[in-house]
Amino acid sequence: MKIHVKLALVILCFLLATSESCKYKKFSEDHSFCKDANKNCDLKKSEVTDADKKLILKKHNEYRMKIARGKESRAGGMPKASNMMEMVWDDELASIAQKWANQCKFKHDCPDCRKVERFFVGQNIYTISSTGEAKTKNWGSLTDTFYEEVKDFDKNNIKPFKSSTDYGHFTQLAWATSWKIGCGLAVYKESGQNKSLYVCNYGPGGNINGGRMYKEGKPCSNCPSGTCCCNRCKKSGVTSDYHGLCSKSLF
Repeated sequence: MKIHVKLALVILCFLLATSESCKYKKFSEDHSFCKDANKNCDLKKSEVTDADKKLILKKHNEYRMKIARGKESRAGGMPKASNMMEMVWDDELASIAQKWANQCKFKHDCPDCRKVERFFVGQNIYTISSTGEAKTKNWGSLTDTFYEEVKDFDKNNIKPFKSSTDYGHFTQLAWATSWKIGCGLAVYKESGQNKSLYVCNYGPGGNINGGRMYKEGKPCSNCPSGTCCCNRCKKSGVTSDYHGLCSKSLF
């Protein structure tokens, strides 16, 4: 009997220690990073490859460069951006995005459920369902889908920003000060359907009602401290393929 009691206490202590060991619980007891994968969904794939990461960054930065240089004629003609940051990959954001994707729920987690020490985190999600073979969307074409919401945007909403589900994916992608991104993918089977769930987390998060999507003006004329652009980047030894974007020179 004593052995059973001791064993039960050991198990209880282990469970409590495991529960308390997740540092993100200080933001929310329901933080996505602290969750195990959903046992009720049949996960087939749960990863973002290095090639995926490169493509995600390439597509995001190409679109951000397009806006920064005033090359987007839709939305009434998007003005040039003077403070558009170049996006870089962030492993912490990616880990949290993957944990949320592994819940197999097509909805946003709560803002505090994805929060990190450094900043508030924004999020874009997307899903594909099929009764046949599981379908996945190339990360490049997925980013295209996010960006195409520009057709529903109006440049007058750049400042003060007015949020809407009609174009929220686009505006988060193009939010000037959101310069870190991390994504997750879960392919799973649920209720007889094959599903693919995509989650991208952005930091600092954008889509702030009443805020400013970006500062208008000559590209790179309002780059934040610690960043460089074009020739100034070359002098600092920073390589960037995206003219018109402010690149972080010190990480």
